[in-house]
Amino acid sequence: MSVEARERTPSLSVRREALRGCALFQHLSGAQLEAVLARSTLQRFRRGNIIMHRGDPATGMVVILQGHVRISVTSAEGRETSLGMLGPGDVVGEMALLDGGERSADVAAMEDCVLLNINRSDFLILLESNASLCLRLMAVLCERLRDANRSVEEIATLSLAGRLRHTLLRLANAYGGTSIQEPQVSLRLSQNDLGTLVGASREKVNRQLRQWEQQGALECGRGTLRILKPNLLTADES
Repeated sequence: MSVEARERTPSLSVRREALRGCALFQHLSGAQLEAVLARSTLQRFRRGNIIMHRGDPATGMVVILQGHVRISVTSAEGRETSLGMLGPGDVVGEMALLDGGERSADVAAMEDCVLLNINRSDFLILLESNASLCLRLMAVLCERLRDANRSVEEIATLSLAGRLRHTLLRLANAYGGTSIQEPQVSLRLSQNDLGTLVGASREKVNRQLRQWEQQGALECGRGTLRILKPNLLTADES
């Protein structure tokens, strides 16, 4: 391993803190946390790489340490629909982890990612001895279901501008960075990614973003979006 690669590899302490910051593992004891770390492995994926394929057997779940991933499904006709985006501290693959079934969606790296892989058999042993962890996992699954229901509702009831506004603000709140000098948030997100998240073509998304950019609400960069004035992301939701 090169020096550069070693510098990019999260240390054990960084991995430990990442797990502590993950809602699923917050209530583990120190010994239980160390047991998870001892049985986990690091994985790296370049931007655009597929991390999980829909239909693959479930061998475990992963915790995102660095980077963001996109969850999507592809129809028989080849049309891709994004189900959401996840970032540092989020877990991926928790549903198949429980029932041992196939992966229910594709997971792709939106940027270079570092993931912590936890084997299914090791995690199930931990679940059997920790009721609070079981409850937290149930909460994570319920949250994912609520997110899916909300996305379906938004696509059915809101205009494109409304869907796009809700999506941008939700992602910015969860993963955007804030500036000390002024209240700005940045997202590394392509217009194609946004299109699949809101159920619209890239061209329609581009048109709405340009309109907001002309109004001073946001700034579009190469693969990035900077929200300057969230209150100007107006949308006709009637």
